[in-house]
Amino acid sequence: MRRVRLGLLLVAALSPAAWAGRLVVPHVPQSYVVRKGDTLWGIANHFFRDPWRWPGIWNRNIQIRNPDLIYPGDVIALRYAHGKPYLVDEGPVQAVGGRSGNTVVLKPAMGSHALVGAIPTLSPNVIGPFLQRPLALSRRAFGRLGYVAGAVHRHTFLGPVGRFYARDLGAHPAKIYEIYRRGPALRDQDGDFLAYETKYIGRAKLVRRGHLPELEVLSSIREVQAGDRLIPWQPQPPIPYYYPRAPKKQIHGAVVAATHDNLNLGTYAALAINVGKNAGIRRGYVLRIYSRPRRFYDPVAHETERGRRQPLGLLMIFRTFAHVSYGVIMQARREIHVGDTVATP
Repeated sequence: MRRVRLGLLLVAALSPAAWAGRLVVPHVPQSYVVRKGDTLWGIANHFFRDPWRWPGIWNRNIQIRNPDLIYPGDVIALRYAHGKPYLVDEGPVQAVGGRSGNTVVLKPAMGSHALVGAIPTLSPNVIGPFLQRPLALSRRAFGRLGYVAGAVHRHTFLGPVGRFYARDLGAHPAKIYEIYRRGPALRDQDGDFLAYETKYIGRAKLVRRGHLPELEVLSSIREVQAGDRLIPWQPQPPIPYYYPRAPKKQIHGAVVAATHDNLNLGTYAALAINVGKNAGIRRGYVLRIYSRPRRFYDPVAHETERGRRQPLGLLMIFRTFAHVSYGVIMQARREIHVGDTVATP
């Protein structure tokens, strides 16, 4: 499906005029040509100090059904109205040669684009691997899952093409299952249980039904073991559009886990925090990450002082559960660790 695209105005609802100089990046060019591989977050970051101020930077235009579709070749221009900065998508253009100051001289043009060519909020390489895994499951949800009962042949561990018996798949088992293993319990700062973090192991297909179903391993990143859990496979959804924004209420939480073995986290790493849907967390929320206050010794006063918490970066939430949420680090000034805190920016 294709459609003719006209320029669309992304009206800002930003702060008063006094904020304009603080919000816009100094000496930024007044226009930018969208390239393949760009993201909405990256374009907003090109113009503004705070790209997460999405409602103001990429505000939806009620006259256009879906103004958030921006394509390679479009020109994004920075404009001001009554001292407030906003962005305009001027549509596809053709350069006619030369430059004027910081702006390429452009000739407006009308064109058409396939809808699938729109640039995403985030790079698919960043967010894609985390959309379905890992999972954060309650004790009850984990206990109700089907599981690997044992190998068909004399193997303790199973790799690709290995077969195993399963239990608790229900009266109508699925054709394909994803295999997970229970990871560590996620706990809040007081030690209270939040959820079990599950680790993805692989995928298997049902080859024989009956009282003792039999499955064959299709792929695995670790060896399959008895006791691993089985979740019916769902087709991978397309990368969704995220609209980064600050929560409307004050949110306070802490980093409780990393999604990989490296505990020192930086930009584009994913992590888990101890607040979820029950605390009002929604997909797309942006939280600021803070370090824990560091204690230091004052040799003159001969006292041990407790410093202030320091801002470390920005976290955007992409997946939520009842008591746990997963986010990707969009900006990091320093390394981020389990135990650091998050709050509404």
